[in-house]
Amino acid sequence: MDVNNDGLLDLFVANYLQWNYQKEPLCGIGDFYDYCAPELYPGQPNQLFLNRGDGTFEDVSAQWGLRSQVGKAMGVGVADYDLDGRPDLFVTNDGYYNFLFHNTGQKFEEVALQAGVALVEDGRFVSGMGVDFRDFDNDGHPDIVTVALNNETFPVFRNLSGGGFEEITYPSGMREMSRSMAGYGPGLFDFDNDGWKDLFVTRGHVRGLPKPGLPVEQHNTVFRNLGASGRWQALTEEAGLDASPPARHRGCAFGDLDGDGRVDVVATALGKQAEIWMNRSEGAGHWLDIALEGTKSNRDGIGARVKVVTAAGAQYNHMTTSVGYASSSHGPVHFGLGAEDKAEQVEIRWPSGIVQTLRNVAGDRVLNVRESPD
Repeated sequence: MDVNNDGLLDLFVANYLQWNYQKEPLCGIGDFYDYCAPELYPGQPNQLFLNRGDGTFEDVSAQWGLRSQVGKAMGVGVADYDLDGRPDLFVTNDGYYNFLFHNTGQKFEEVALQAGVALVEDGRFVSGMGVDFRDFDNDGHPDIVTVALNNETFPVFRNLSGGGFEEITYPSGMREMSRSMAGYGPGLFDFDNDGWKDLFVTRGHVRGLPKPGLPVEQHNTVFRNLGASGRWQALTEEAGLDASPPARHRGCAFGDLDGDGRVDVVATALGKQAEIWMNRSEGAGHWLDIALEGTKSNRDGIGARVKVVTAAGAQYNHMTTSVGYASSSHGPVHFGLGAEDKAEQVEIRWPSGIVQTLRNVAGDRVLNVRESPD
């Protein structure tokens, strides 16, 4: 991400726990031993390194307000949630308050509690894992989806036009569907190209010792976005995700591997080979991928916000590589167009502040866009 919009990509490091071999507590049952729960370890602050532009970076964690915020980070999502032109950060913490770092231009302010995303609706700490920070209801404001372990659900936060967030895990149906699941890596992508971003989750429990009734190894799941109803539909066997044995899945990466306009998935699992899931959705809609090249902005256009308008309405996405858990996905900004085979308008708001508009753009292709001079 480019935190100060100077055209140079900076580095944010999400740190987890302080671990010391000499002080490691012993945890387990009988002859089975495992790492202890996170509450038995002190946390760490996250770090920010500014790009100097000469091949070196400067640690500005203290100046930017991160050093004083000690957590147990497992994932970070980057998006401009209040549309002020500066990238903000949402950090999931394991068994602690989540962080929402609002970018003021010179420092980050931690505002998760005020914004309604520090805790889930019942006020408990959950095992926050990965995150995706992306607009799933097509209102132009990035929303938040995180995942956690069984009985903690997969929390869903809807952006209230930049003024905060509302948790909709229960009314969206996600609470009941995900209650028995353990998740690690979420990704919001339009897998059936109907114009609404769906949610793919890599699943598997954290511990080697299963609890009664809870499998440690699990199949992955895709939650279909049912559009204007605001609800999700869980698909596992129906999506073909039971075609390989269940596993302790962790990371995930997303991209169109075969160029057919449907987003595919690569998932990792502990002690097993990576899985490649080719998207074979039947009846998928038209699509448009937008590959960005910054000139005044950073080369990859990271942080650029893209609006696509078709006869069916508008939808929004942004260029980011920060998605899922312990993973990164780099590729064009993907849009499903549904029944429409063209975009009436494509609007790109670059991190530099330059706004570029294209009209009558044919679909079913990768559109390469270079940042205009002004």
